[in-house]
Amino acid sequence: MRECSILLHNIVLQVNVTDKWSWLLDPSNGYLVREAYRFITNSGEHVDRSLIVDVWHRHIPTKVSLFVWRLLRNRLPTQANLFRRNIISTTDSLCAAGYETQENSRHLFLEYETASTLWFKICNWLGISSVIPGEIHDHYIQFSCMAGLPRSTHSYLKGTWFACVWIIWKERINRIFKNEALHSYIIFEKVKLNSFLWVKAKQPTFSYCYYDWWTNLLLCMGVHR
Repeated sequence: MRECSILLHNIVLQVNVTDKWSWLLDPSNGYLVREAYRFITNSGEHVDRSLIVDVWHRHIPTKVSLFVWRLLRNRLPTQANLFRRNIISTTDSLCAAGYETQENSRHLFLEYETASTLWFKICNWLGISSVIPGEIHDHYIQFSCMAGLPRSTHSYLKGTWFACVWIIWKERINRIFKNEALHSYIIFEKVKLNSFLWVKAKQPTFSYCYYDWWTNLLLCMGVHR
């Protein structure tokens, strides 16, 4: 009540002036839903707008696209983000897998053993070698636009990347809430299966079977080596 009184202390009412609402973010044009949304979602950090548009892909389930959209904008409820919002303590913000480091998106999806092993297996599956970048968005760009592969493969590579981060997140949830830790080989198989089912469901002309996808991903993408 005292704070409210202080705010109103210097306000002088004018009898001859009509009261009206004023949108402080844009006094000239007034309230716009678009501008309000932009204000609420803007964290002050630089965001590559192409990444935001690019996650909405016809081969990917909407819930997974939304998940990746949040990941690239650092909006997932990782332990580091929960700590920053004063929801959990410093101790609780450490990696759920037992590492003495804070669980941020970079650590969870790129650095800790399950994630790094998965990316290594994925590269072997593709028959390529790669150095993992230090940031999530850089890794997404590098993986989905592999140099030396035709542009027609990009949608498949994006789907595979989406499957990887989606399965890593689900494994993390199982580890925290069910105290279950899957073997890296099982996680790898889940990535293969999910990425195949997404393509098969969204692309009626896709004629390859799961065995083809499992054994020769590049061939299913139309790359002959």
